[in-house]
Amino acid sequence: MATKKVVKKAAKPVKPAKAASRVAKVAQKSPKTVAKKKPVPKKLAPQKAPVARKPLMVARKPVTVARKPVPIPVPELELAQRKKGVRKATISSGIHEDNPSRKLGRSRIPIDAPLDVVFQNDIQAREAFMFLGIHSIRDLEHFNPDDLVLRLTGPAKLTVGRIRKILAMNNRCLSNDEQFALEFQELLSRPRE
Repeated sequence: MATKKVVKKAAKPVKPAKAASRVAKVAQKSPKTVAKKKPVPKKLAPQKAPVARKPLMVARKPVTVARKPVPIPVPELELAQRKKGVRKATISSGIHEDNPSRKLGRSRIPIDAPLDVVFQNDIQAREAFMFLGIHSIRDLEHFNPDDLVLRLTGPAKLTVGRIRKILAMNNRCLSNDEQFALEFQELLSRPRE
């Protein structure tokens, strides 16, 4: 059978004023002499001698840190070859300009609309389209402005040049164009080789 250990509770400290009044009351009731109890010596467990601890010496292995290899620069040609199967839309899909450019919006004229109807109030534009042989918006949009100027002014320049030469051959010239007439007559008078 297990034996229970008896645990004694520590006595509560008594306040000095109350302690004095209690002692006075006890002394008034009966003058008894109280024998003091001898303290029971506590049995102590045999103590083990303290063991001197040795410092633990653990052999540590050298630590090797794995480093990533430095990437070798790849020429642009090889980069382009790698991305051969990737569509351009997926490559540049994350790239956006800060200020997107304005767009024209939806067209108000159909692409096959006749130019005579669209430019009905502009006679010179209609004559230019007739001269160039253009009949619809689709045909007109293939040209850039410089091409139109060259196509329209080229024949005029050639015509003016022919006029100057014919006048020079007949000893005539346009206003302030006598120098060209003299040079052209001299060119005609040279013998051909």
